[in-house]
Formats: sequence, C-alpha cells, structure tokens
Amino acid sequence: MTPATLVPTDFSAHETKDERRNEMTALPAEPEARNRTIGVLYAAGGAALFSLKGVVIKLAFAEGIGVSQLLTLRMAFSLPVYLIIGFIAFARMKTRPSWKTYAAAGGLGLMSYYFSSWLNFEGLRYVSAQLERLILYIYPTMVALMSWVVFKDRITKQHVLALVLAYAGVAILFGAEIGHQGENAWLGGGLIFAGAFIYAIYVTASKPVIARMGSMLFTAFGMSVASVAFLTQSGIEMIAHAPPPVTANGYWLALTLAIFCTVIPSFMIATAIARIGPGPMSAVGGVGPVVAAWAAVVILNEPFGWPHFISMALTIAGVWLLAKPRLTRTAGARTW
Repeated sequence: MTPATLVPTDFSAHETKDERRNEMTALPAEPEARNRTIGVLYAAGGAALFSLKGVVIKLAFAEGIGVSQLLTLRMAFSLPVYLIIGFIAFARMKTRPSWKTYAAAGGLGLMSYYFSSWLNFEGLRYVSAQLERLILYIYPTMVALMSWVVFKDRITKQHVLALVLAYAGVAILFGAEIGHQGENAWLGGGLIFAGAFIYAIYVTASKPVIARMGSMLFTAFGMSVASVAFLTQSGIEMIAHAPPPVTANGYWLALTLAIFCTVIPSFMIATAIARIGPGPMSAVGGVGPVVAAWAAVVILNEPFGWPHFISMALTIAGVWLLAKPRLTRTAGARTW
C-alpha cells in the first residue's frame, strides 16, 4: 500500500493570506476542472491496481510463500525501480529539500510500505481478498477526520454524500462476507484495520512533505528507505533460518506484486493526492473493493451475488458524485 503528493486543498473555513493569493492566481475554470479530472483518474487507477494486491498475495500463499518471504521478494524487485526514478527526480529538482524533509519522507515510507504492508499481509492469512479490501478502504473516513483536525480542511455535503454512498456499498459487501469467515476474521480484520489506520496517517501526513519534494522524489525516497530497512531485517533472518525454495510461478507472482501492485500505483496515488488532496483521493479509492471483488470472483472463484452487485453500484455512484466538478464564482476556485 503506499505513496502520495500534495497541493493544499482549500477546505479551510477561514480564508488565509495564502488562500487569497491562490484565488488571485487560480487557473481558469476549464483547466482547473481538467486537472481535477486527471487527479480522479489517477486515484481510481491507483486504487484499482492496489486492490489487486490481495488476490496476488493469495495466489502467492498458495505457492507456499510465507509473509516475510513474499515481502522480501516484493521489495527486492521494486527497490531498483524506486532508486532509478528517485535519482532522475532528484537530478531535475532546482531546489533541494532539507534533511528534515528527507527524514519525514523516510519515516512515512516506513509507516506505509513497511509496517502497514506487514499488517496487511498477515491479515490476509485469515480473511478473503474481498474482505481485506473492504476493511482496508475504511481508511478514507480516518483520512477525512485527520485532514479536518490537522489541516482544517472543510468537508462539504457533497464530499460526505460521496463517502456515504461509497461506504454503504462497502458495508453491504462486508455484511455478506463476515458471516462466512469464522473467528479468524476478527484476527485478520483487526490486523488489516491497524494497517489501514497507519496508512491513513501516511496519506494525511504526506501532504505537506510532497509539496516540498514533489510526488516522484517523495514516493521513490520513502519506498526506498522502507525497502532497505526490511531487506536488512530479512537478510538477518535468512542467516538464522534459511527460507524454503520459491517456485518459478512464485517469482512471477512476486514480480507482479512489486511492479503492477506496488510501484505503478504508488506513483499514481501520490500524483492524485497532489492534484485533488487526500480526502477526495480516499473517496475515489472506494473503487478498490469493487475491483478486488471482481478479481476475487474471476481468479479465486469467490462467490458473487446481489450484495456484491449492490455494493458495486453504490460505490460507483459515490465516485461519480465526487468526480463531478463543482466550481465557485471565483474562476478556478474549487470546493469538495
């Protein structure tokens, strides 16, 4: 799970000097609406790719790969990509970020890519891929609350309605799934919920750091720090206990997990946060459970019925409502 970028949104109830200056230099309505649409598309695409992670992990577990071993392969495959992109992003920067900014990015990377990922992987040992994605996507409510408390973002009725629709769909599917998982669902659900909470902190706290570093460098640096930390830990563990051999199919699954379910969506989510902010990005991320449900049915042969269909319809309606442009009388000034 993992990455982000930021352009402060104008949710604040009290107009500041920066906001007045932003209004004076605001983009024309049409380019601003286009920017917002692009941000929504990045958020939806990133959430969709991230949502496939649970299905790929389940397939890897079926190949006999353990949690630590799979995380090690995931980070080993993705680290070179992050290093290359990070170097390119750093070389293009005109103003170098301070060491405190790098420290913040590294800490956030550890939170998202290390701790949150480990909790999520462990939780998937006990629950289905669909249930995992449903629980994980409760985090937007946490993001919205944190954005309101920390950044004084204003949450409008449209934003609330979009969240209600999206998460009514999530709740319906959750209710249909929870009864089939047994007592292990509570353990797995608790681990995944803890991971979602950590990820919510990451999404909220990343906003100002991305503003200083840019989404590309922020994502690459944070993920690289987390990868090096976990690979170091994994190397020490392998010295003490040799891991079991990995099949050829297992390596392909780990590569897919690293590139298509980690690297690519991490940059997409970071870009989305930069364009539309963490709150709207989280609401658009509600498409994740729908994509996860579809993939689980097609690939893992999990059941699909009316609750799944209704949840999909409600979630799509919430995303559509959020994506609908709503501009103030000041050209280019947007609200959510």
